[in-house]
Amino acid sequence: MGQLFRIILYAVLLFYIFDLIIRAIFKRKMRKLEKKTQQESQRDQTASDESQAKPHLGPNIGEYTDFEEVE
Repeated sequence: MGQLFRIILYAVLLFYIFDLIIRAIFKRKMRKLEKKTQQESQRDQTASDESQAKPHLGPNIGEYTDFEEVE
C-alpha cells in the first residue's frame, strides 16, 4: 500500500512540475510574440502616416489628354 501511494505522489508531483515548466515557457513565448506584434504595428502605423503625408504625384499630373475616335 505504501508503494502505491508513493507512485501516485510522484506522478502528481511530476505532473505539476511539468505544468509549471510549460506555463513558464508559454508565457515567455507570448511576451516575445506580443513585443514583435507591437513593433510591426508601430512600423506599419509609421509607414501609413508617411504615405498619407506625402501623396505620390506622377510626372504628368494635371495634364489632360483628349482622345479622338479614329474610323
